[in-house]
Amino acid sequence: LVAYGREQEKLYDKHFRFTVTTNGVLLNDEIQEFINKEMDNVVLSLDGRKEINDQMRPFRNGKGSYDLIVPKFQKLADSRGQERYYIRGTFTRNNLDFSEDILHFADLGFKQMSIEPVVGDETDPYAIREEDLPKIMEEYDKLAKIMIQREQEGKGFNFFHFMIDLDGGPCLAKRLSGCGSGTEYLAVTPWGDLYPCHQFVGQEEFLMGNVDEGIKRPEIADDFRSCNVYSKEKCRNCFAKFYCSGGCMANAYNFHGTIHDTYEIGCEMQRKRVECAIMIKAALADAEAMRENAGKEVSEHEDE
Repeated sequence: LVAYGREQEKLYDKHFRFTVTTNGVLLNDEIQEFINKEMDNVVLSLDGRKEINDQMRPFRNGKGSYDLIVPKFQKLADSRGQERYYIRGTFTRNNLDFSEDILHFADLGFKQMSIEPVVGDETDPYAIREEDLPKIMEEYDKLAKIMIQREQEGKGFNFFHFMIDLDGGPCLAKRLSGCGSGTEYLAVTPWGDLYPCHQFVGQEEFLMGNVDEGIKRPEIADDFRSCNVYSKEKCRNCFAKFYCSGGCMANAYNFHGTIHDTYEIGCEMQRKRVECAIMIKAALADAEAMRENAGKEVSEHEDE
């Protein structure tokens, strides 16, 4: 696929940005070399501390995957200069203390990281429920404070959900409509079927066409194109709407039967993440201003 894409680049004067997500099991030197040559970004799946990861990611024989994949991930991250990758986990009810998992990533030497809340039906034992939100909010606060401290100690790292651009950021269209599923990109199944995104695969009502026949149901794209923060009643008065762009449409559909709604638990977490991101920026800016003022006072004292 990459080789084909590179051929098409030359024909149409385009540049494709490829990315790959890997659980690391088959990662070796040859694959690492290919990834570093061709992939603009790499997502490395690790769910957290050894006991957390191995509970959710065992092999068929029951053994955990942590010990096998972590050295490979460390090697790959270092080979990319600790840039253009994410170590990416998922937290569940089993590890609501997920700030500990993020700090574990940092202590392993990773600089770019993300940990996402699992989305599942309330009947799933690991699914996050409304009563879990206070603990989750507490964890985001804890993580934000530790990130400020580590940044000031010269041991900072990036956490995807706290990376916020208050000066610029995405264009207006992106802020309104979000990820672009069904309009800017499609998911392609191994058998060639086209869906708005990977989370809709298998739901026949969202089958848009096939690679051999093209788009057969353009009305699906039209529906996704009309989905934005102003088509969702719950978004209209939310201060964070232009930072989450209405949230995940698949989650909205799975919980409410329509993409023109929101997943409320996700909304609560998103608002908290935006608050923490702003707090981090304010605290670091304040600390920088204090250092500059202290430097000026020392300089003025020396002049006297």
